Amino acid sequence: MNRRFYYIGLAILIASIPFHQPLLVVIGLLVLVIIGTTDIWSTYCLRQLSYQRQFSEQRVLFGEQITLSLAVENAKLLPLPWLEIEDTVPRALTMTGQHTRVSIVGETAVLENLFSTRWYERVTRRYTLQCNARGVHKFGPTRLRSGDVFGFISNEESLENWQYLLVYPLVVPLTRFSLPARHPFGDRRAPRRLLEDPSRVIGIRDYVYGDSLRRIHWKATARTLQLQSKVYEPTTTYTMILFLNVNTQFDTVYGLQPELQELAICAAASVSNWALNEGYAVGLYANTLMFMPEESVYTEAEPESKEEQELSATVAAQLKRRRIHLPPATSEEQRSRIMDVLARIQPYFGSTLEDIIHAERSRLPAGATIVVITSTINDQLLDTLARLKQSGHAVTILFVGDNPSPTRLAGLSIYPIGGKEAWEKLEDAYSTTDDKPPLSENVGVGLQL
Repeated sequence: MNRRFYYIGLAILIASIPFHQPLLVVIGLLVLVIIGTTDIWSTYCLRQLSYQRQFSEQRVLFGEQITLSLAVENAKLLPLPWLEIEDTVPRALTMTGQHTRVSIVGETAVLENLFSTRWYERVTRRYTLQCNARGVHKFGPTRLRSGDVFGFISNEESLENWQYLLVYPLVVPLTRFSLPARHPFGDRRAPRRLLEDPSRVIGIRDYVYGDSLRRIHWKATARTLQLQSKVYEPTTTYTMILFLNVNTQFDTVYGLQPELQELAICAAASVSNWALNEGYAVGLYANTLMFMPEESVYTEAEPESKEEQELSATVAAQLKRRRIHLPPATSEEQRSRIMDVLARIQPYFGSTLEDIIHAERSRLPAGATIVVITSTINDQLLDTLARLKQSGHAVTILFVGDNPSPTRLAGLSIYPIGGKEAWEKLEDAYSTTDDKPPLSENVGVGLQL
């Protein structure tokens, strides 16, 4: 409070002495008490005050509900007659619960709460989050505001308490995409035919005419002075490689169409989940970067002599980590990695899909099944896929879009899986409501997190 108010209270007390007016004494004391109380409350109201935001789950399946708990603890003797808390939450997630008041601010929303805590009291409020939007959702920052009981003075504090909630993409049975129930991506070779895994060397043997130069074990050759070839471990593991094209069609009226991107990601998640359940080794590649707000791309500035080098090295390392490049594997950890990567996909247009396929072509396992999920088909992509087919790969295109697609191009199988309307139907069907079981019970695709 302004010091002049203290002087006014003292002046009233002093004036009451010569005039012998008890009422002036009472008025002066009241002024001093009110001003002092206001100063004490405004100074100490936000001290020893803690605010905590907690989720029942940090990683959630699409359509499931989780609990968001907001807890305020006043760890001091001074009670708080009022405490306003404005917490920034993602607009894409629907929130229900007690004392819900949300104001929309752009792509985010502000959850407003009004608390009243006594001394050494902890108050917790819980909300239900409906997770019907894939992605990394950011919570925070938080603004705290409190003051005296009269409302004369308030004190504010901002908390940079960012937290992130990861919502996995929607996973549905392949029949929802009108794919064949049996062998949707072509007939598999008989499991009696053994393939060799070049990544697993179990021994060496003498060189035989016709062996590839990649098969030669050069260290053993130098040691024995005779050409030696590697012996690979045989395997019957089937391999499926998914190539996801994030470059969606551009509409002149609506611009980018996120529905097509979400449908493509849903198809990638569903196909990979099906393939892992069928015993495939599944790999995933995409022409975009992962959204990882938890990690900072830049570091603190180094001395001028090393600043540019350190910055370039840091950016290069972060970009490499954010590339979507998952070699094929059959483990349950691979399922979690694929879902995590698909959840973090952002509409960033990097290389073309044909460039990604060219870069990975030499590392594709022999006989691998190639599944390309795209909403655009051009001549360069068709030429690239035709070469893959000539190399012995079974190639299938899952076409995303409202426009009709040809049934066969360059000998490649093409399955249209729908467009905007198809995604809206899937989203409505697999969103949890009060009278519908959660996704994990409704779909039954065997996804474990």
